[in-house]
Amino acid sequence: MRFLTPEQWQAWCLERQVPLREAGWIRPDIGANHFRIADLPYPPDSGAKVSLARRLFSLVASESETLLLVDDWAVWPSSQHLPLFTRFREALGEHRSLIETPGHVVTAAETDDAVSIIATSLLFMWDCYGISSSGCDAFYFSHDEYCYFASRDASLAELVTSEFSAT
Repeated sequence: MRFLTPEQWQAWCLERQVPLREAGWIRPDIGANHFRIADLPYPPDSGAKVSLARRLFSLVASESETLLLVDDWAVWPSSQHLPLFTRFREALGEHRSLIETPGHVVTAAETDDAVSIIATSLLFMWDCYGISSSGCDAFYFSHDEYCYFASRDASLAELVTSEFSAT
């Protein structure tokens, strides 16, 4: 796993033609016009959140690497325990703070760690982006409890919508 500073994750996105937008600070713009959106349910149950974390990662992990960007983690302080995430990152060799390195580039061999980042973000009600290495597929979920998958392939977005509606 590689940990990226804001400048590094922004460069990673731009290399993959993922647009950025400024909304108080810079964020990936996976809701831009060239992406098709599949709205996904945001489950209240912790077990369902872990299941969603696995499914979300599977949607963006079919390529060589995936960017997981943790964002806006201080909105609901009572819903989080930052030392847990800090110790997790330290176990992976990262000793800088989350604000210094909010980007996590993972490979398929690091699936368990990737799902852990996503699940923790869901459980702690943090914002999180997942972006495939091609920049074609992504997901986002918010501390405001909504979630979506975005793809440059309209048929894939429709398929994901169908799959999630069936469950």
